[in-house]
Amino acid sequence: MKTTPNPSSATMKAVALAAGVSTATVSRVFTAPEKVSPITRQRVESAAITLGYSTAPLFPRGITPRWRQILVIIADVTDSFYSEIIRGIEMQASQLHCLITLVDCAHQPINRCLSETRGLPDDHDGLLYVGLSPSSLDRPPSLPSVVINEYSSDHGAPTLHIDNLSAAFNAVNYLIQRGHHRIACVTGPEDLAICQYRRQGYLQALQRHNLTLNPYFITRGDFTFKSGIAAAEHLLTLTPPPDAIFCHNDRMALGVMYRAKQLGIVIPRQLSVIGFDDIEESQYADPPLTTVAQPRVAQGEAAISLLITLMEGKPLINRSYLLETELILRQSTR
Repeated sequence: MKTTPNPSSATMKAVALAAGVSTATVSRVFTAPEKVSPITRQRVESAAITLGYSTAPLFPRGITPRWRQILVIIADVTDSFYSEIIRGIEMQASQLHCLITLVDCAHQPINRCLSETRGLPDDHDGLLYVGLSPSSLDRPPSLPSVVINEYSSDHGAPTLHIDNLSAAFNAVNYLIQRGHHRIACVTGPEDLAICQYRRQGYLQALQRHNLTLNPYFITRGDFTFKSGIAAAEHLLTLTPPPDAIFCHNDRMALGVMYRAKQLGIVIPRQLSVIGFDDIEESQYADPPLTTVAQPRVAQGEAAISLLITLMEGKPLINRSYLLETELILRQSTR
């Protein structure tokens, strides 16, 4: 079950899939074409033109590139959700001659985070926000910037994100199709746009099937395992309890499953659980967790490509780039 990607979004991964090659090969076509066979180069360039991806090489032949400096400001570097995004950023950055500096906000407000890195933004060529929005800044740095995974129309920076509303709708709709009618929702922090969209997707799925919303079935978490345990403690002692729980991320879903197991509740026979993000731990849960997967490595790769386009002063076709999601069905849902 997939949401439909924006047809005008042209990422390196999309070109690689269309040409039947790896993203590394696509990168070599644009940065070191002499290392790629003419047939492969022609296939990649044709796919890139068809998709609207820039085929201009970053550096002329014979010119030693200057390594660009990119500052990456991340919401929480210890969150395993961000590890795949960082991997995509670093892989693409090394291919395109960029050096990465990571700044971990560690759940602090972004203003305080930047005030502790005095002078860093001015020393860099570009800026990536990962899980954060520059709209919350008093005075955003005047650098080419790209935002990953936190869509907002309040800032002018291009954004790479998923359709959180549709992805959440599809997950809850799947539960309803499997016969669940008492579906609870464990939300993330309400000030995050992604959580507002995921909550709306949950509500729309209930409305689509004329299911009455039980206000006690919506409980707030903070994306941590512990908050998932606390949510399960509340939800599973209600009368009647929910027969399915949709969580805004996998870590909370794993916490829900942990507490349910302690209470003697059998998953999925007595309770179905769906998470969001498809972090690595989700596939090793007992039982393995059904979840919404998003292309985190591709987000990181595409963000670097967009940022370089901005740093070179080239225009962008869009300000919002929508990437694909997929509902990964495992044994935590019946």
